[in-house]
Amino acid sequence: MSELYSIPLIYKAGVYSAAEFSKDIDSDNAISFDYDAQYQMLTYDIPVGKDWRGMTLYNVPEDDLVRMLRVVYGKDGTLQNITTILGGHETLLYIRYENEEHARQEIRRFAIQNADAIIEQIRQCTDVVARLFIEYYCDSDNMDYHAVIGTADQMETVRQKGHYDDSCDYAGNYPSENLEGDNEMLIVMMRCAAGHPCENFRYSVEIMSKHIEEHALSAINKTEDFKYICAEYD
Repeated sequence: MSELYSIPLIYKAGVYSAAEFSKDIDSDNAISFDYDAQYQMLTYDIPVGKDWRGMTLYNVPEDDLVRMLRVVYGKDGTLQNITTILGGHETLLYIRYENEEHARQEIRRFAIQNADAIIEQIRQCTDVVARLFIEYYCDSDNMDYHAVIGTADQMETVRQKGHYDDSCDYAGNYPSENLEGDNEMLIVMMRCAAGHPCENFRYSVEIMSKHIEEHALSAINKTEDFKYICAEYD
């Protein structure tokens, strides 16, 4: 990717595009990008404390990445964040946290925002709801968090076809689509924070699941035997 040079960790305060950096930047103190055009895969390393952590993003159009890249430096010249526009929405590539408390605050803020996006989709359901599932997964590199609605009619079909007593309590038995927030941003925010990414993810899951329970359940029409089920899948 000849048009996208390394992004220095220290630079002049301000907001920059990809074209404003020199190819002569010292890569030892910068974020360097590697792009696989065949698979539209972007890989790069980010600083986390005293270490560096690998990042991988998929389905990244090269033209959009280069043209829409936005790099922000604070008053002291420290790199604050890198974003681009992919698929019509802002995508976070890197965020710098001042300390552990700052990371917790930002993760909590995003978790509530992400949960609100899922809640809005849940509220659009006009059918009677028998099950609301929250499913999540983390293996450090990949993370997923989504909701699945099981309507009363769908549950009756599952019950009739069920081969085990609790068939109705498994999201995979329902045909509903996954309701998602921004899982790509979720991954970046968790991996940019100090500590194990899966621990950060579990912290966000707790916040999102509680927020959905508090604000979505009262807004839907539920059966008498309604269940809100949160579970990790593999």
